[in-house]
Amino acid sequence: MFSDRAADMVLRARRREYDGWLIVGIVFLSSALSIGTSNYAFGLYVEPLEETFGWTRTEILASLSFWAIGSLTAPLLGRFMDNYGARLLLAGTMALFAVSLVLRPMMTELWHFYALSFLQFFAFSGMNMLPAGRLVALWFPKSKGRAMGFTTMGNNFGGLTVPILTGYLLAVATWGSAFVVTGILSFAVALLATLFVHERTTQRAASSQESESSPATTGLVGLTVKEALRSDAFYYVTAATALGSFTYSALLPQISTHLLDQGTEDASVVTLLSLLAAFGMAGKGTFGYLAERFTARIAMMLSLGGQALLISVIAAYPVGIHLWVVVPLFGFFFGAFGVLMTLLLQENFGLKYFGSIAGLSGLVVMIPAFAGPLMAGASFDYLGSYGPAFLAVVALFVTAILLLTRVKSPMQRLAELSQE
Repeated sequence: MFSDRAADMVLRARRREYDGWLIVGIVFLSSALSIGTSNYAFGLYVEPLEETFGWTRTEILASLSFWAIGSLTAPLLGRFMDNYGARLLLAGTMALFAVSLVLRPMMTELWHFYALSFLQFFAFSGMNMLPAGRLVALWFPKSKGRAMGFTTMGNNFGGLTVPILTGYLLAVATWGSAFVVTGILSFAVALLATLFVHERTTQRAASSQESESSPATTGLVGLTVKEALRSDAFYYVTAATALGSFTYSALLPQISTHLLDQGTEDASVVTLLSLLAAFGMAGKGTFGYLAERFTARIAMMLSLGGQALLISVIAAYPVGIHLWVVVPLFGFFFGAFGVLMTLLLQENFGLKYFGSIAGLSGLVVMIPAFAGPLMAGASFDYLGSYGPAFLAVVALFVTAILLLTRVKSPMQRLAELSQE
């Protein structure tokens, strides 16, 4: 009887592990579709929309400004996840995203395009960062750094695959067909989330028998939102990640143009950007492991420091054989940043109210989202190069590192008090 019970426990443990990988695989796909469509493939639709409706380039690109809506809705979606779990959030936001795509062939006015873009970005954080943070930490508590690295590789996978799919559909069909096919794939991921995503880990199943708390927070440890807001760590972490986010708005979009302007050949720039993306995937897994071994705070400081050093070289020496080492290495350190943002929040504030805390912290990211492109544009217009803007971002990264040296983890102090 004892052997039968032991065998049953082993089978359940294996099933739980399988469930965990299946669940983060679904989040991988949701990130690939949402980011691949909204970021990487967006530019492929610009000319077809111009030809069909006569809209100007400015009118079409203005739809990207709704990206800020994702930051504004993140606290609401985070609180929803804290109360009802990640499954409903992921399935619901993927369904909204799918609707925003499949309705686009019916557009006849510019405001239709803007309304659907609003719906698209309203759901954005619920398809990647928020569910990834909760589900990875639940299913892989001892290896969440590496698991988070794998999950966020979906961003890069989407960048590699969705533009290829979109380009093929634009070539053989219409832009409307491309939106519909992507929307159908998004509905499929929403269905997978509904059927297979759950939070019944072995640890939580045991805790649920002893707890009378909300099912969504059963067995989870962490600070409340009020406790987080009263801690210095929240403001240091939020400021540091906001400064680090200039890498997305002031550096990455301008690196290729900077290299081209300064004389690097077109074919070389294309290859260098591909290497940047590939090394970014490697950076996610590597720094996820470093976060497990040395804390997410130290790993984040290394990521920012590496980016600062390498972007300084790119700014000062934008032509030469050294770029074949410098640009991929920049991608390696850059790729880690998104992973470490989530791990840093969990390390300091726990998982119990991760969604609400992450949503509030993410509000500040709107500042670099708006300021980064303006800073880069002003640098080019008034100083003749993106180099000065790159060096300004280096100063911001150094400031972020200094802020992180001030962080004293509230969760660590909580653990020390509980032991006393």
